Amino acid sequence: MYKLIYIIFLILILNGCGSSSSSASGVADGSGDSGTVHDPYLEVPENSPCKGGEFYRIKTKECRALKHPGWGFAGFEVPSENLFRVAECTQEALEKTLSALPGEGGKVLLPECTFVIDDTIGLYDNVIFEGAGTGKTVITGAPDDILSLRGKNIIVRGMTLDGKGKSLGGIVGTNNKGNILIENVEIKDLRGSGIYLVTAQPQENCNITIRQNSISKTLHGIVVKMLRSAKMLIYSNNLFDNREYGIDMSTTSDIEVSGNYMHDNYYAGAKSPAADAIYYYRNDINYNGKGDDRDNRAGIVYMGTNADAKIYLEENDMRNNNGLAYASWGAHFHYLLLKNNLSDGSYDSNGYNIRATGIDVVDVYGDNGKIWVGEGNQDVIVYH
Repeated sequence: MYKLIYIIFLILILNGCGSSSSSASGVADGSGDSGTVHDPYLEVPENSPCKGGEFYRIKTKECRALKHPGWGFAGFEVPSENLFRVAECTQEALEKTLSALPGEGGKVLLPECTFVIDDTIGLYDNVIFEGAGTGKTVITGAPDDILSLRGKNIIVRGMTLDGKGKSLGGIVGTNNKGNILIENVEIKDLRGSGIYLVTAQPQENCNITIRQNSISKTLHGIVVKMLRSAKMLIYSNNLFDNREYGIDMSTTSDIEVSGNYMHDNYYAGAKSPAADAIYYYRNDINYNGKGDDRDNRAGIVYMGTNADAKIYLEENDMRNNNGLAYASWGAHFHYLLLKNNLSDGSYDSNGYNIRATGIDVVDVYGDNGKIWVGEGNQDVIVYH
């Protein structure tokens, strides 16, 4: 059992990506300390044994440094007096509390109970939406999406979102404007995806972090369709038993995926169609591809064409998938790095562990298994 050693509070003012007594009415109780106190950006997530700038690798129980610690959620501030507690476990009390938030936003604390809702809960700018913990604060009952992110500067943490097979999505942001943190949330049993973040217009540096969540029995665990640069961190998530993919990333760039355990997903642990600059580092991607057709199952797949795309795979455990460890299907992109990945037990009908066809340059460090680059294309591989 690891102990939480370091908690580092970093307060940042976002320029854009684009304890107190209860208040059942949803009005701030105003009993905080005098002056302005900020809800801090937790560089170390709650319940993590790791230092700031590190991720926790779930399966191996080790801490490692993030490759891009400056990416992801950038923090924001809310006045200390804007603290709201929802004392009654009803949708009416929850909505009343959110509607009472002033323009500068605030922190909303949810009690340990189950909220049964019949409509999507919308979160707007500068909101910290925090439960008492997974399995303690539960939100269920929505026929459509459970939570909708409709602005910038939003934190969601410490709760369970249970679709019970009826809700569509868990946390959905089709109009989000960036600077999002989702951590320590359990999401399960949905008709659609667990976390679904999309931007309709190209944006730069949206600063999104998704960490330490458990997502299962959804369509895709995490879907990211952020046009242009997301500056995104996805780490230390447990993504399993989803009907298609653990993570689906497309039309986006600058994403680090580290320390996740992606297992027992129907098609693959992760898919990155037409995405650019995805860094997979020290993930455990096992037992994916439950279908019978081994040639169309994999630990990680790349589908689509992007002449500038670069995919980096370093020190991932991609063993024992029902298919290839890594596969590029119908793809053409520029660069693939393979560095000390494990691929035993993941192979196609010809015994290859990795299919890297349609790629201009394949840099290989260490033993990554048997690689297929297409007949007569061995010159694209550079061994180090």
